[in-house]
Amino acid sequence: MDSDLLSQAAQQIASKQINLHSMIVIRHGTIVVEKYFGTYTADKTADVWSVTKGVVSALIGIAIGQGSIDSVKHKVVDYFPNLTIANNDAQKQAITIENLLTMSSGFAWSDDTDVDKMMSSGSQVQYVLDLPMAAAPGTKFNYNTGAPGLLCAILKKATGMSPSDFANANLFGPLGITDVFWGKDSADLETGGFGITMTPRDMATLGQLYLRGGEWNGKQVIPADWVKASLESHIDPLMQSQKRSGYGYLLWLQTQGAVSFHGMGGQYITMVPAQDLEVIFTADLTGENFQQPYDVFESYILPAAKSNGPLPANPVAAAKLEAALKALP
Repeated sequence: MDSDLLSQAAQQIASKQINLHSMIVIRHGTIVVEKYFGTYTADKTADVWSVTKGVVSALIGIAIGQGSIDSVKHKVVDYFPNLTIANNDAQKQAITIENLLTMSSGFAWSDDTDVDKMMSSGSQVQYVLDLPMAAAPGTKFNYNTGAPGLLCAILKKATGMSPSDFANANLFGPLGITDVFWGKDSADLETGGFGITMTPRDMATLGQLYLRGGEWNGKQVIPADWVKASLESHIDPLMQSQKRSGYGYLLWLQTQGAVSFHGMGGQYITMVPAQDLEVIFTADLTGENFQQPYDVFESYILPAAKSNGPLPANPVAAAKLEAALKALP
């Protein structure tokens, strides 16, 4: 890693007064930079918001690998035979698990208004399933924070375990992640679109798992083919202005080969598989400022990792980096 560019990243954070809580840079499995801001520390958990969706995706992949779920092509309504579903037309009956994973279910949904309505309805599952259809499944990207709630319900029905218990046994446990909280709705089901809190280092562990093809300490925690499919674009979100070029299985494909689990307010697990690079940000950002951490990553941190070979020792640059980090609030 180029220490000069990393110090410029720190200076950019300071000059723009980006309200970060943490920043971790990892290259080839080694922590290069780890910085906490203000009152935040390594052991303080962060509300990761939509990074929760990435956890749900991983759990679905694990369940498919174990045979509890047969395929991403399985129809969603098949898992809810005892529910009376409104607007239950042929399009709704055609929605698959993969449509939920790729934000292409076709439900008439707006995150601006439906999230609050869903959470006050008593059941995220019933609320989402009752929605009218706005498009045929698989034809249109529409970001839907309610869709992963259906995946949580499917996971519970398929495995006989709550998503939290299944995660602890099959994902968090094998990774050594213990300090996790996962919120639930009024029906006692984990919220799929948000709700997890964890430490930045545990976020980094999840990213490292994906960079290693789902393997951890000699165990295949997530099937390798699921990781590969998750990191491929399945639909175009038409959001080039926000540096988003595609959408995988509940994660964003971004510019220059980067992929991100991304949560509201600037929570990022950003990975660049070709460079074996990972960057974690937690933050408290509003509006369009949510993209500021990614801008720093793209402009300074990623270029610092362009060379896959070791850079010659540069004590002056290393000292500049240390000074720049210490100068941050």
